[in-house]
Amino acid sequence: MQKITIQLSEESIKAAIKELAKYKRELNKKTLKLIDLMLKHGEDYAINQVGHVDTGETLSSIRGYRDGDKGVVVAGGNAIWLEFGTGVRHNGPAGGSPHPKGTELGMTIGEYGKGQGANLGGWWYYDGDKVRHTYGIEANLFMWKTARELERVAPELAREVFGNG
Repeated sequence: MQKITIQLSEESIKAAIKELAKYKRELNKKTLKLIDLMLKHGEDYAINQVGHVDTGETLSSIRGYRDGDKGVVVAGGNAIWLEFGTGVRHNGPAGGSPHPKGTELGMTIGEYGKGQGANLGGWWYYDGDKVRHTYGIEANLFMWKTARELERVAPELAREVFGNG
């Protein structure tokens, strides 16, 4: 951290104000760089955690977005089903959730969608003009894991951007 020394004179105070304004600009620039690094790391990590891929729709939807001094990594497509899982065969009894936030968010196995996930024998669905059978998808928690990873690397990335001192 840089020291700013001032004397009790108008010129010295004006110079200190200019130095503070410069420091603020540098700090803001570094903060945005940190957010961008975290978003890039989050995108890459989430993509590598997806695992189950049928069409690639979810995989190709993973993006980090920054709006000013805020950022978020999002996933579209079938991300919700990959994250929370579907079907009791892979995810435990109906009414439960293998996801740490599943029950809290109302994503309990066999209760969302049409409730088909509660069927031990699986269910049928239309995929375009084809009828397909599924037992569901095991909860992957790829976005949950990504959030935990970003918590883990945030101090390291902050040191990289802001330095150790």
